[in-house]
Amino acid sequence: MKKMITAIALTGSLAVTGVVAAAGIQNNAGKILSSEEISKKALSYVKGTVYKVELDKEKGVQVYEIDVRGKSKEYELTLDAKTGKLLEKKTETTKVSNTINNKNVIGLAKAKEIALKSVKGSVKKAKLDREDGIYEIEIIRAGYEYDFDINAYTGKIVKKEKEKISKKVVTGKLIGLEKAKQIALNNVGGTVQKAKLDKSDGVYEIEIINGTTEYEFEIHAKTGKILKKESEVADDVITTTKPSTPNSGNTANPSTPNKVIGIEEAKAIALKSVNGTVKKAEYDREDGVYEFEILTSDYEYDIDVDAITGKVMITDKERITKTPNNPATPFIGEQKASQIALTKAKGTITKIELDEEDGVYEIEVKDGMYEYELEIDAKTGAILDFEKEYEDD
Repeated sequence: MKKMITAIALTGSLAVTGVVAAAGIQNNAGKILSSEEISKKALSYVKGTVYKVELDKEKGVQVYEIDVRGKSKEYELTLDAKTGKLLEKKTETTKVSNTINNKNVIGLAKAKEIALKSVKGSVKKAKLDREDGIYEIEIIRAGYEYDFDINAYTGKIVKKEKEKISKKVVTGKLIGLEKAKQIALNNVGGTVQKAKLDKSDGVYEIEIINGTTEYEFEIHAKTGKILKKESEVADDVITTTKPSTPNSGNTANPSTPNKVIGIEEAKAIALKSVNGTVKKAEYDREDGVYEFEILTSDYEYDIDVDAITGKVMITDKERITKTPNNPATPFIGEQKASQIALTKAKGTITKIELDEEDGVYEIEVKDGMYEYELEIDAKTGAILDFEKEYEDD
């Protein structure tokens, strides 16, 4: 599970200005590198600006996942959290757009310094809101969370809020992620773009796009009650308009935005093109496509499905290096792996992910104050690893 908060960098320079400052973290396996140290390591492999740092755990090993933005490319790096060794590198060509003048902003480090002068504590989150031209800083101190908005040009604190941190524990039976999504969809309709369980607050966080409006919900994980509903115009949503028909007599709505088709429908379209196992599925709002990774017995395909028209385009095809241990055996699939996991750990599945390299499904199950982590052989269904953890906060 990811442990660190994303931090957004300011400029395209090589300076590490976009990382939450943190000392090395002590854990059972020893000291790991701080976010500043790991960012410097990342920039020794690629040139650009670090704008996201997350601490994760893969197969029992702590790693950092780091995003670096170059002049014309974005890099996704995975580095060993203790040594800084490069474990994985993904490259994507992109056009970087800036809506504010980076030369005149005070810099993320300066913004954090200003906030810390106001409140001595630990920076939890620091990022630049380019659209509003402010730095958003969150600081934790003595059981309270302080939220700052700092003018990106002048350094003036334009907002300072203080909130007591409430430690909550989700106990009892949860309604489940699918039920939470349905509650939100029944309220506004549209297409779910993001859905996750926030275990610390005991809520499901749901994001939905309907036309050009983006909705954010918080739904009580046990009762299904909608605790928060916010909406805003999502000006980066890809939509098309139907031209008005001449002389139709209807001028009330000269154009109507087309809705995206939804991820489940897009997945079905992708699987008609390539019959296999879906490893990854996500919505790229900027490009207006659903991106899928699909595995067959011999190849891994990267497939884009147009979010409005459903048009399919295979963007990459790579032969899979087969292992000698019965490579032709197909994967059992997420549904079967989930069923196997729930025979071992009763509760609600909050995460299921296929680790293709190791040939396992990584599954997390939540049951009251207990969290279970399982690894299930993707071909045989055998439970390879099982951990149970009590969460008292």
